[in-house]
Amino acid sequence: MEVGKGSLDLEKEVLNEGLCTSCGACVDICPYIKVVKDRVAVIEPCGIAEGKCYDFCPRTPTDIAALDRRIFGKEHSDSALGSYISIEMAQARDSEVRRRAQYGGVVSALLKYTMDLGEIGAAMLTRPFDGGLMPASMLAEESSQVLECAGSNYIASATLSGLNKVMKQPRDAVGVVGLPCQILALRKMQASKHETGAKGVKLVIGLFCTWALSYKGFYEFLRGKLDPSLIKRLDIPPPPANILVVDTEAGTIEFPLDEIRGFVKPTCGICFDMTSEFADISVGMVEGVEDWNTVVVRTAEAERLFEKAKADGIIETRPLEEARLGHLREASLLKKKRAISEIVKRTGDERALLYLRLSDAERSKFL
Repeated sequence: MEVGKGSLDLEKEVLNEGLCTSCGACVDICPYIKVVKDRVAVIEPCGIAEGKCYDFCPRTPTDIAALDRRIFGKEHSDSALGSYISIEMAQARDSEVRRRAQYGGVVSALLKYTMDLGEIGAAMLTRPFDGGLMPASMLAEESSQVLECAGSNYIASATLSGLNKVMKQPRDAVGVVGLPCQILALRKMQASKHETGAKGVKLVIGLFCTWALSYKGFYEFLRGKLDPSLIKRLDIPPPPANILVVDTEAGTIEFPLDEIRGFVKPTCGICFDMTSEFADISVGMVEGVEDWNTVVVRTAEAERLFEKAKADGIIETRPLEEARLGHLREASLLKKKRAISEIVKRTGDERALLYLRLSDAERSKFL
């Protein structure tokens, strides 16, 4: 953390610059920062010179190598995908989980399994539709609640504000599922010198993500085409589909992604992480294969739980073909290069990378 930085600095450097990810890490830790839908605002300066809000934010200065060492015990050797133990294709064996979840259902299956085993006592999740289009955080305290949060929404949500709220009463062995920016914020919370309930999080599951949408613009767009209250599911199929699929009670409607891209949050353009590199285990789709996930196991604890889930028949795996692994690596590298390029456009200096603190050797790989 940089000395002497607080809410006014967060407002100046992040919120006013359009770089907020809406992760929620700064919300519900003090009375002076609020979130409405996906918009975060400082409503009153708190006067604290060294604030948690600035410390936790995924768009304030972050020493990537230091986080690697803290989480994995060493710096990563793979600049595209970060630290990992294994990468496989996987799917939930339970057909009902796969039906209700997005693609292979690995996240839902693994959460249900670890809760039933008592490995985690609760999980902070994001409910895709909470009485409308806007997703909302939800604490699942029973494994039967997990599937209520299955599926994707694509709108940024302040999930970590929910974690901050529930962790005011100390809990141990909590699981969290989040996007890369949320996972980065969570790891900064755990590494912070400040007291935070995030230190009671045991299992961190990260989702692959290329971008998230701003609520207002996307909602207005959809409202001009259909009744948003009728939406049951959103999906962006793997390439080369290049469409957004909206399932409603009245049927299915498809929109070209080019009509949607204008609603992508500006901060996504400077995001350096597609595969949630600081999670214990990361999960995404498999390009060109329906009903399967790509699973990146990153920590020894995640490996233990994942192998146990396989042995107990909860999850089935297959090798990820070299060609598909190559495509994943290429996509991740491309996102990093685009992020660095966008940051340099903003700063005008190849060494001034906003929130990213990278070594000269690491930085040179993406310029």
